[in-house]
Amino acid sequence: MERIVLGFDGSPAAASALSWVATRAARGATTVDLVEVVSGFGGVRADAADPFDDAEELLRDRAPAAVVRRHPAVAGDPGHGGDATVDAGLYVAGIDPGHPIRSAVAATSSLRVRTIAQVPVVLVPAGWIDVGDPVTVGIADDDSSAAALAFAALEAAATAASLRLVHAWLMPTPSFEGTAALVATPADVMAEHGAILDTAATWVAAQHPTVRVERELVRDSRAAALLRFAPRSSMVVIGGRRSGRVAPGLRDSVAAGVLWDAECPVVVVPHDAALAQPKEV
Repeated sequence: MERIVLGFDGSPAAASALSWVATRAARGATTVDLVEVVSGFGGVRADAADPFDDAEELLRDRAPAAVVRRHPAVAGDPGHGGDATVDAGLYVAGIDPGHPIRSAVAATSSLRVRTIAQVPVVLVPAGWIDVGDPVTVGIADDDSSAAALAFAALEAAATAASLRLVHAWLMPTPSFEGTAALVATPADVMAEHGAILDTAATWVAAQHPTVRVERELVRDSRAAALLRFAPRSSMVVIGGRRSGRVAPGLRDSVAAGVLWDAECPVVVVPHDAALAQPKEV
């Protein structure tokens, strides 16, 4: 059974995250921990009308088989944490597209979630609606995207969506040996990076033979390459290194660059997440 923790503060972004969770919970056996968050970033004030009953009712209506558990509000400065401590398999929160980094950090640091540093974190922008676009995943040239690829492939298989593999490359700085400059040709560099996509696609085909795979080799920065496809994606999945108790990689340059402009949910998957991963991606 999947366990989803939803940080909910009654804001428009939280409503979008709630809808995302309800759709996912309806797919199969799921426990949803609805954690009431009271923050200073546009959500519900401690003295405001209670919107959490409606959130709980929506979850029960749209995912009647799910186990829904409600946790008390977390009050105070979101940067100082609160009293809610729950286990998670997936952590979901809404983000304000106008202030994505601020709201993302607030959403994840306002709870004490035991395993938040080891689980995928899904950040859903306010107003987002799923229309069945492909799942997009960034493929790095090291092992940092292995768990992200595994997560994205599972999502594509579960939703019958295609899986878009995006790998970015740039020409390396010429190296020098003696007095001669050693310059790689663009064709050689492109072929080398294309092989990284081939390896990822081969792993997906072996693990999820029914998933249709699209390959995109882009000459650009990693964040810019992913943002090209964000408007046509059901989600963008990024690998992240662990960064303490708070969600992995939210302050890293790629995740930060994508969060500023992504028009779809962004999923940050720590490299050591408990998923079956390819060994060479």
